[in-house]
Amino acid sequence: MQDKIVTLSSYYDLMEAEIILGRLKANDIQCFIADDNVMSANPFYNQAMGGIKIKVFEHDLELCRQVLGEEVIAVENVSLTTCPVCQSTDVFYGPAPATRNWLSIAISTLFLGAYPVYLERTWICKHCGANFKQGEEKANGVV
Repeated sequence: MQDKIVTLSSYYDLMEAEIILGRLKANDIQCFIADDNVMSANPFYNQAMGGIKIKVFEHDLELCRQVLGEEVIAVENVSLTTCPVCQSTDVFYGPAPATRNWLSIAISTLFLGAYPVYLERTWICKHCGANFKQGEEKANGVV
């Protein structure tokens, strides 16, 4: 019987992913990094691909959580985090819409010809649409 390989977490910095990978391997957890070559070949594709992913076997998820302590772990189709608004476990870690300052948009467009888009990564509840960070008592609002 084969065990399913799932994404433990994703990172936009290769060094951060390597540090987490090292911590897992030091505790004899079989894991590997995926999509790191895409970032090396063309860093602009990194965000489109969802970052550099650490993959583990599904049966090691609880052990990974213990090893990494209180750090947040985003897992494909499995969530270890609950929404503070509706207590749903159907949440994912991804880019959230940021508030925009219209003056900075106008100045950037005028001088640069484009506006750099930065999306902050937060937890998003699929049930109620709230954005929140791990450990927050109160969600930031509904998307």
